[in-house]
Amino acid sequence: MFELYVDDLMGFFEKGGLVLYLVFILALCLWALLIERYIYISYEFKAFKKNVLEEVSKIQKDHRFKEEIKRYFIEHSAIKLEKGLPFINTIIIVCPLVGLLGTVTGMIEVFDVMAVQGSSNVKSMASGVSMATIPTMAGMVVALSGLLFEKRLEITITQSKQKLEFEIQKVL
Repeated sequence: MFELYVDDLMGFFEKGGLVLYLVFILALCLWALLIERYIYISYEFKAFKKNVLEEVSKIQKDHRFKEEIKRYFIEHSAIKLEKGLPFINTIIIVCPLVGLLGTVTGMIEVFDVMAVQGSSNVKSMASGVSMATIPTMAGMVVALSGLLFEKRLEITITQSKQKLEFEIQKVL
């Protein structure tokens, strides 16, 4: 049964052409970055937040640079939380464009075949056009799914920053 899925997947990649492999690599990078960010926020940021709150609690309540110190810790945590987001956004933007590149190259191949064999075989032409659209579809699927998770990640990051700011404010 597993071999059937592998055969179907390999057939899909063969139909999509070389650009589909690039979309697949971009998808792997995108999901690796998204998963890493979720793991960081779920586990490592909690430890970082605990250390920040310990450091902030050492500051005297009447310290004259209290606001600057608070801002420093919040900005430092924002940098840690938002690490990788620009690259994630770039991959999301690039995926449909790479898919479109696959469609364009596929259409060029279809037109080359039509030029050599003539345009009388509508069935093979339709098949070629169908194959040429696979990379665009794949790029859009990767971008849309990544966009949904990236937006959820941004909400989680914003909430984490707000919680940290609130907890720092309580300590100070």
